[in-house]
Amino acid sequence: MSTPDETDLRAAEYVLGTLSAAEREAYRRERAGSPALAAAERAWEARLAPLAGAVPEVAPPPGAWERIAARLPAEPAGPSAPVVDLRPALRRWRRAALAAGALAAGLALFIAVERLAPRPDAARYLAVVNRGGELPALVVQVDPAAGTVQVRALAAEAPRDRSLELWVVPASGAPRSLGLVREEAGTRLPLPAGDRALLDGASLAVTLEPPGGSPSGAPTGPAVYRGRLVRE
Repeated sequence: MSTPDETDLRAAEYVLGTLSAAEREAYRRERAGSPALAAAERAWEARLAPLAGAVPEVAPPPGAWERIAARLPAEPAGPSAPVVDLRPALRRWRRAALAAGALAAGLALFIAVERLAPRPDAARYLAVVNRGGELPALVVQVDPAAGTVQVRALAAEAPRDRSLELWVVPASGAPRSLGLVREEAGTRLPLPAGDRALLDGASLAVTLEPPGGSPSGAPTGPAVYRGRLVRE
């Protein structure tokens, strides 16, 4: 009696087409009396079915089989040719082919799904924020999917009695505060859900604000650093 793993392997080999004609016929006879084998086959078909729509059909060129047959070595003549049992090696090859096929199928399915249903929040954004040609003051990376803003201060400076506040400036509309920037280390800020749709075409600005940030929710001090957000 086959184990569940062997049943799943046989069904996968059948669906992937690695069985010979005789083995496929034997498989069909076994499937007729094995609900577990039939269920495993349906599961593999459902798992691989999306690939059929992602890969267009390609007809082989005329005479392809004849050219293949002509290049195969001739059968050895006479009864003295050694007979080698290749079944163990064939089984190992099939298992390796199954693993490679499943991996390739999964990768192809992932690529197909990504192409057919791209997620608008999957892109990340990067900005180099500086003061008109000088060394960069900040490097900012925005990850909408994770809802985070990573800020690395390189040459940002603020007067002792002021705070640096980072703003996203959308293509249209008022600036939105992303939080305060620490000069001495990296800063991780949350990205509000409402700001994620404003990133395309937006820029960043850093203003000088009172300690603790703007009291009004809008910039009150001068913009000392600026940079445009670009998709990575």
